[in-house]
Amino acid sequence: MSKNLRVVLTTEADQIKADALAEQLITRRLAACITLMPVQSCYRWQGEIELAQEVQLFIKTSSDRLEELLSALQALHSYDTPEILHMAAQAGAAYAEWALDALSPDASASALEARPGNEHQAG
Repeated sequence: MSKNLRVVLTTEADQIKADALAEQLITRRLAACITLMPVQSCYRWQGEIELAQEVQLFIKTSSDRLEELLSALQALHSYDTPEILHMAAQAGAAYAEWALDALSPDASASALEARPGNEHQAG
């Protein structure tokens, strides 16, 4: 698996939908970690300016898992036209190692828990 990490951004309409989407992506090992944050979005939709309360998902994955993650987002997302932005990311060595292990189908729970600095959760 490549050591390059990717960050993918999307929004969901509310916390319940964001939580469900995040859980699906983590369960499928398409994301190592997802940070969820309430945001207010302003955009033009069908000719009207909209202001909406949404939940931003800040998804951390690998370059190797990116295409599968993007496909899953299209399939699982509640919006017809979801925001899906992705970019390359550089991470510290320990976090990158943990993230890549979390994305591996062969990862064991004990290996993920044994990472350095486990006194605080990764995110």
